[in-house]
Amino acid sequence: MAGNVPVTQSLNDIYPEDALDGQRKRWSNLLSSFKDAYGRPAEFVSRSPGRVNLIGEHIDYSLYEVIPMAVTADVLLAVAVSPANGSPTVRIANVQSDKFATRSFTIGQDGEVDIDPTSHEWTNYFKSGLRGATELLKKHGISGIGQLNMDILADGTVPAGGGLSSSAAFVCASALAVMRAHGQETVDKKELVELAVVSERAVGVNSGGMDQAASVFSQ
Repeated sequence: MAGNVPVTQSLNDIYPEDALDGQRKRWSNLLSSFKDAYGRPAEFVSRSPGRVNLIGEHIDYSLYEVIPMAVTADVLLAVAVSPANGSPTVRIANVQSDKFATRSFTIGQDGEVDIDPTSHEWTNYFKSGLRGATELLKKHGISGIGQLNMDILADGTVPAGGGLSSSAAFVCASALAVMRAHGQETVDKKELVELAVVSERAVGVNSGGMDQAASVFSQ
């Protein structure tokens, strides 16, 4: 429902009971893999689920009614931050390194990043979430934008191209990660959805907001 994106310390608050054993192993692997990759522990994990749509496929951006719901499959981003000495750098890797190559890129002093919508690059979705979160941080007068390094390890169980909105889940999780990296633990759900909808269009996705709203507002 309306309000702020929930913050929790327990997987019991996130997953159904029959999924907990598998999720505990998955999260443990994510955190240990993060430490192996970056030589330090993750500070937090941002998460956003995929969705299924019961009625009304590809009509939300024409303002017709739809009935979506979130699913257990999700995108996780383990994150650690540090002050930037020079150009802020994002290092982002994926537990499926055979499919998604590790990348790094710099962030402009105003928090801007370049996105090429013609390139099918998996990190573009993180960049779009970063871009949207940066605009929201500026709107709220948050300082320190473009002054942090971020190390990120992604783990997604929403199948790419499977019709469960993996891209929206990735963008929402990315925006949340950037907000939290800048000390913002309180994120309004409506503002998150609005920024994610606009941000995802930067990678060439014509979104009406159903995917993002289902990911953020579902309980």
